Order: sequence, then C-alpha cells, then structure tokens
Amino acid sequence: MLVSILIPYYNDEKNIYLSVSSALQQTYKNIEIIIIDNENSLVSKKILEKISKKSKKIKIIKNKKLGNYAGIGRNFGISCSKGKLIAFLDSDDLWSKNKLKLQVKELKDKKVDILFTNFKAINEKDKELYKVKSPSTITFQDLVKSCPVCLSSVLIKKKCFKKNKFKKLRTKEDYELWLSFLKSNLKIKTLNRFCTFYRVRSHTLSSLHFNKLINAYNIYYRSLQFSFYYSLYCVVRLYLNAFIKKYTKYD
Repeated sequence: MLVSILIPYYNDEKNIYLSVSSALQQTYKNIEIIIIDNENSLVSKKILEKISKKSKKIKIIKNKKLGNYAGIGRNFGISCSKGKLIAFLDSDDLWSKNKLKLQVKELKDKKVDILFTNFKAINEKDKELYKVKSPSTITFQDLVKSCPVCLSSVLIKKKCFKKNKFKKLRTKEDYELWLSFLKSNLKIKTLNRFCTFYRVRSHTLSSLHFNKLINAYNIYYRSLQFSFYYSLYCVVRLYLNAFIKKYTKYD
C-alpha cells in the first residue's frame, strides 16, 4: 500500500535534509515523498532541486498562490498524492526507521482510520526535552481537554480528507483537524511506540505561544461554538494538560 509522505517547506535549509533522509531511510519502502514549496523562491528552488536528486521517490510541488500556511500547503499536497495512506512530516522533525512499517501493520490490524505514535521533543542540538505517551484510544471529549497528537507522527487513510481539510490557520491547524475527524466519527488510535521526534525551535511558528492561545480559543469558540467563558476555560485546561504531559516521566 503506497504511503504519501507530505513535507511542507519554508526557509528551513538547516533541517530539511535530515527530515527527508529520515523518510528515505524507512524500512517500509512503498512510499512517495511530496515536498510542498511554500517559500517558492529562487533559493528554495535550488535547495529542493538538489534534494530531489537523492531519490526518484521525491516530488517537488510549488505552492504559488496559497501563501505560507503549512496546513493549506498540506491540502495541496494531498490533492497531488497517489497513496491510499497519508503521512505528514514537518521539515524539522524526524522519524525512527521502522515508523511507517509498524504503523501500516497496526492500521490494518486494528482497522482504524488514523494512527499516531508517541513522540519525543528535541531541541536544535537533538537533545531530548520531554516525551509524550498517549492513551491507546482518543475520543472527542478527550481531545477537547488535551491534545497528545504530534502532527509528524500520524498516518491517515486518504479517504478521511474527502470531508475534512486543514483550515487556514498559522498555528493549531492540526488540532482543529483532529477535532473535525472525531466529530465525523473517524477512529483515532495510538501506536504505543516512540517513533517520532518533534523539534522545538526558538524562532518558529510552533514557539509563538500567543498565536497558539488565540487560535486555540478560536477553535473552541468559533469552530466548536462553545460559549465565551467555556472557551476560555478550555484554553487554560488545554495548556495546563500540555504542561503536565511535558513533565511526566516515562520509563
């Protein structure tokens, strides 16, 4: 079964080579790698053309009009993909070599729509900062309270995107999508293995906590149509639970 790996790119020359290499080194070989050029500059063209020479499995597509919205770029990548399964890998994140092999088998065995893994957060020097171990099954109410899903860890059946897509958000677009999936009664489970390495950087959108707070509030208030005060409560609870996850130790 072909897995389409989608990697959005924007001004990340330092990490993109490592990210693509971790995809190419997968023990599961039936893959295509689609890099979405959200930067769309002469510099990005040169970098990505060089990377594409690493393997015939790599395809570069240019996001000419959509702007630097990683989620919208991923929607574009999905529309260009050929696989029945979709995997996301951010340009600064990494996978263990057997991630896809384990996930494809688990997805078939458990008959679920979306499968993600536990993950470890690393800094720019590859030092482990914290790790997140998730419950085996996640419900909509569970996800409203806490989000243990790392975008780069997921493997999703492509058919799930017929009715659900990433929204035009700077941050939290993945969280909004997981909630939409569960509202559509799709089944999400965890592969209880640490197969994904999420890089925490000091100068990326992922570190702009104010934007994340605002977008989390908008998801609760506008997308889920919670009340003003309950939405505020949910934001506080979400980030409190995130703090607890980061500092919970696992053997």
